[in-house]
Amino acid sequence: MSAGPSGGGTGALGGLFGWTKKLRFQAAIRTGYDSNVNSLHTNVVGSFFANLNGGVNYRFGDPRLVVNANLTAGITSYPNVQNNSLQGQLGLGLNVEYRVKPRLILTLDSSTSYQAQPNAGLVGSGNNSTSPYVYTANSLAASYQISDLWTSVTRINGTLNYYFQQNQNNSQGFSQPGLSQSFRYLYKPSTTLVADYSTDFYGYGTANNSSWGQTLAAGFDHIFNPKLFWNFRAGAELRTYQNSIRGSGLYIGPSVDSNFSWAFGKTSSLSWVAHVGTQPSGQQNVSYATAVRSGLNYTQGIFTKLKLNVGLAYLLTNFQDNPVGPNGSPITYNQTNLQANVDLNYQINRIFGVSVGYQYMTSYSPPVPSQEYNRGISYLQVQGGF
Repeated sequence: MSAGPSGGGTGALGGLFGWTKKLRFQAAIRTGYDSNVNSLHTNVVGSFFANLNGGVNYRFGDPRLVVNANLTAGITSYPNVQNNSLQGQLGLGLNVEYRVKPRLILTLDSSTSYQAQPNAGLVGSGNNSTSPYVYTANSLAASYQISDLWTSVTRINGTLNYYFQQNQNNSQGFSQPGLSQSFRYLYKPSTTLVADYSTDFYGYGTANNSSWGQTLAAGFDHIFNPKLFWNFRAGAELRTYQNSIRGSGLYIGPSVDSNFSWAFGKTSSLSWVAHVGTQPSGQQNVSYATAVRSGLNYTQGIFTKLKLNVGLAYLLTNFQDNPVGPNGSPITYNQTNLQANVDLNYQINRIFGVSVGYQYMTSYSPPVPSQEYNRGISYLQVQGGF
């Protein structure tokens, strides 16, 4: 028996619009004070702000195909800022996993965003550029189970950072195509040994300023229990480079990646990621930059509806022969970026919640004071989702 006009899901209209049940929406209104809107060393401008942001998520799954897509957007108004007082952002994320055969799985990961503010968390992006930019990172992987113990994973990836205004006061955009090959061996039910080879290319708009790298690393993926795991890789990176200042050369250095996650309570968790290696410099006439980055996130449930979130991110970048010294002379220097945030969230009900928080960002580089800044953002937010 078919459903009547008010019936759900089994009629023609139910089949046509059934996909809408897989949509999830969220929106938030945020207000507060930003002490340094443009993340600058001089001409610092502070302003109260109002922000409206939202997003939609679509997730579909069956035994062979899983699709997870996210669309986010936001707009912020800074009344005290004369230029660029209205700033927007837009993001699109897509994850697709398709089981071609029982032993062969294809995975697509894609993330693209338009941003008006610097974000040191994006590898190679400028720390204090005032130019809007597009950042996209994409990868396509094929995982093939050779036997019960051996698995091969081949991955093609590409990252692009494009600034809409390119000049000497802005950081430099880049493209980074790459390829990696991994072999995984199931040593124990809870431990997988891994050997990785990867190669990538750092390309820039500036002529004769590129580099090509190769990395060989080994490590493990270990599951201590269903709530605690650790992925670790260590090896060496070899990179050839060329630019107008240093000429051609060869870099050899360490490559380390670590990813640790522990859900030690029903609403409490701790995660830590770390990386040592090179990355696109994001600076004019610098072929690559060596970097140490680390991120720590801690979530603690206080009461049933009250949760504390704390985050700390650290980035140490070394730039070789960057022509930012007196009269354009090349100098080598370190730049340290630190970002900390604390957020207290109260979930009023299943749909609505309220948050209060503070975020602090700083860049420290005595040899190049123009790249230093301090910035604090305090906010109150009301969010909802269904």
